[in-house]
Amino acid sequence: FALSIVGIAGATLTTVLHNTTMSDLHFTISDTNGAGGSPQTITPHEVPIQGEMDHLPNNNPTTPAVAERSTLEYMQEKLNSSAHPTVVIFHILFKAVALFLYIFGGWFLPSSSSRTGGGSFITLTVVIILLLAADFWVVKNVTGRLLVGLRWWNKVEEETTTWIFESHEQFDRPRAINPFDKSIFWTILYATPAVWVAMLFLAVIKFEINWFMVCIMALALSCSNVYGYYKCSSDQKARFEQLGAQVTQQGAMAVMRSNMLTVLTGQNSSSSAGTTA
Repeated sequence: FALSIVGIAGATLTTVLHNTTMSDLHFTISDTNGAGGSPQTITPHEVPIQGEMDHLPNNNPTTPAVAERSTLEYMQEKLNSSAHPTVVIFHILFKAVALFLYIFGGWFLPSSSSRTGGGSFITLTVVIILLLAADFWVVKNVTGRLLVGLRWWNKVEEETTTWIFESHEQFDRPRAINPFDKSIFWTILYATPAVWVAMLFLAVIKFEINWFMVCIMALALSCSNVYGYYKCSSDQKARFEQLGAQVTQQGAMAVMRSNMLTVLTGQNSSSSAGTTA
């Protein structure tokens, strides 16, 4: 019984001490100089106990809203550095929407529509192909001319078709190209066929023949622009030639190393056989 009383008292004392804050503690100091006057009451500086503030809301300034705002500010800053921000947006817009519908549009179709080619699938396919065609036209006639000063087109005369590849470098006064516009143009132009090749590979693995045809159409249109602008740009030609020379050189070095290793291995084997004999 005594132990029970002691336990209850200890628990009560612990609860009281836990609920007592530093603001409830006061110290009374008397005047020791004998000058008279009322005693002074001093409240110590309040320092939170470890873990005491854990229940309060987190006031960390790094919140998702701030991070999102920073991302938007970064994008706005990049667009502000562009000479043609609206053109940059349209250079990406149709590609992004077409790819988004290709990846996520199937979620809104019936389970058997994409396999049997139902009406919903045909509608989605037509919308994607229209977006791809719009992107092809915009890149061929607008973004390439404004962002990098290149243009390719064909001229039909009677029964002959002449392909013409133009560059601002051909003129007496070539205009200055914005570095950001140039970077975003070539990066998106080369990345688009790579993405559709990956989509084509997945369609083949999953045996989705209907989506396979959409990927073929997307590759045909995007690769046409890649080839056309490659023919226009002497800079891109020089880079590809340099890349080809590097690959050829590395391949030749690998063959030479392999031949030397084979020769040395053969000599060692002959020496070992002669010593054994």
